[in-house]
Amino acid sequence: MENAVYKSMIAANQLLEKQTVIANNLANISTTGFKEKFICAIQNQNIKNLYNNYNTIIKEYHNLSSGILNHTRRNLDVFIKNDGWLTVKDLDGQEAYTKNGHLKISSNKKLTIQGNEVVGNNCNIEIPNNITLKILSNGIITSTIKKNKHIIENKIGSLKLVRIPSQDLIQKENGLFYIRKNYDSLNKYHQTINHNNEIRIQSGMLEESNVNASQNMIEMISNARQFEMQMKMISMCDQNAEYANHLININN
Repeated sequence: MENAVYKSMIAANQLLEKQTVIANNLANISTTGFKEKFICAIQNQNIKNLYNNYNTIIKEYHNLSSGILNHTRRNLDVFIKNDGWLTVKDLDGQEAYTKNGHLKISSNKKLTIQGNEVVGNNCNIEIPNNITLKILSNGIITSTIKKNKHIIENKIGSLKLVRIPSQDLIQKENGLFYIRKNYDSLNKYHQTINHNNEIRIQSGMLEESNVNASQNMIEMISNARQFEMQMKMISMCDQNAEYANHLININN
């Protein structure tokens, strides 16, 4: 009986974790560049003890397929093509990566994405006043200004675009992706990643979230029913224990 209760509790806990992930997916269905996340529980065959909390491994995966493209025609909106990533600095100054190409100019003349400073390719990107920005397909940022009936175009800087395999990335609570802190990943990238000249972007477009709303809703309902079943199983085991104790007391 203890075995059944334990298994039901573990299953219920895993279902709650799945519900949290699904709820987060649905909450970010309109977040630019958001990548759908899902988890699965894998039995660790190396651990035979049923009562060991580590006999189940939780694996996280992300659906990195492209979302729907939104043609905004805004110069500071960019779509990062294929498996490319845009580099930013998080609030702690750590390098991170995102598919969100909705760039903004901060009060201190920096390019930012959701409050995170955009990292330049071997340069600091500072935006002058009273200019029109243009971002080329290779990430180079140029300024255009009219002077004496002439159009003057200058290079301001360049976006740092990188290519990282999905297995080397992990997403944190702030929504940004980071290099996994394991030996293979850190040894491969030496804590940072260089700019990739092959990555291309498209200005005037944004990649929307790739969350499948209907599929996530179906999974949420299914998980809720499974959770209810596990709770009923625990309740039944509790009732059976009470009946057994009652019979023992009668016999005594």
